[in-house]
Amino acid sequence: MNIAKLYEMQKTLDARIIEEKNLRGQDLLPNTILALQVELGEMANEWRGFKHWSDKREPKHGYEAKIKCTSCGGRGHWYTGNKVDCNKCETTGEITNPFLEEYVDCVHFFLSVARQLGLDETDLTIIDDYLEGSTTNVLTRLIYHTGGIGMEYSPYSAITSYRMAFNMFFALGQQRFNFTLEQIEAAYLDKNKVNHERQANGY
Repeated sequence: MNIAKLYEMQKTLDARIIEEKNLRGQDLLPNTILALQVELGEMANEWRGFKHWSDKREPKHGYEAKIKCTSCGGRGHWYTGNKVDCNKCETTGEITNPFLEEYVDCVHFFLSVARQLGLDETDLTIIDDYLEGSTTNVLTRLIYHTGGIGMEYSPYSAITSYRMAFNMFFALGQQRFNFTLEQIEAAYLDKNKVNHERQANGY
């Protein structure tokens, strides 16, 4: 995954939002951290593994990203790489897996937080960390560390909290959710385009 490319794209999107929403000079970090935590919660809700009260504890749409073909309406599998092909007519389609989309929404906010902390792309190296404990426990720690980025109560600095959360998040995606870095990048590119369209349409 080309994290530097995604980071530059996020900077462009953030700059557009700041300009168009008249937010210059405002401290947006607390809002962005809370937005990230909300998205982590939405991602967990799509995962469903913590819902001990339910018989349905797997993602509703499965772990594998699916596509809806824009030509024939068929549904197929998302093949690795930056290309999404319908297995009926081989036309490029669009991602329809809400679980992956929620994961990628988190990527947007992780990158936005990095920008606001003054990090550069060399600070965004994805370390292949081994995750210990249940996925529920990992998600709880992840939300805790993201909160620590902007809070004085955290025993860690904002940068340390960010790095722990960032690496935990990508390890979670790869080790527990089986998303490849190629899938994450392609989904980010798609959602970034949607986010620009939303800005253009007065979202």
